[in-house]
Amino acid sequence: MSTASIGNDSAQIELTVFTVGDILCAVENDRVREISGLRAITPVHHAPEHVRGVVNLRGQIMTIIDLGVRLGIGAVPEDRNARILVVRSGEEDIGLLVDGIEDVKTVSASDMETPPSNVQGLSGAFLKAILKEQDDLACIVDMEKILHID
Repeated sequence: MSTASIGNDSAQIELTVFTVGDILCAVENDRVREISGLRAITPVHHAPEHVRGVVNLRGQIMTIIDLGVRLGIGAVPEDRNARILVVRSGEEDIGLLVDGIEDVKTVSASDMETPPSNVQGLSGAFLKAILKEQDDLACIVDMEKILHID
């Protein structure tokens, strides 16, 4: 989804909706490779704080980014609800550690707005758009900014 498509009534966008802390977030499905249950994460020394570590997913070593830490709202607990959202970045798959998966849905771009500078404590710098649904808001994360590892 490009920023130019926000508010375009005819565009339909498929999203995977998930939670990070108490915040409802989403990412475009064309970036999602799979959703995996939590597995043992091996820490990587001297990695940025938001890089939780690496996992072996069917023989592929994959970096895991703690999306809660990356968004500045605190670490995602490693409990039975936590999931690894596997997304594509260039030639590499990267796992995003999230609190849980809520839904997969198709929405109209007209239901999205440009994000303000701060939403529910999140920096707008990591957001691509805000999805308005009934009484709820979902933050559409900007994968390019999330996956940029400092």
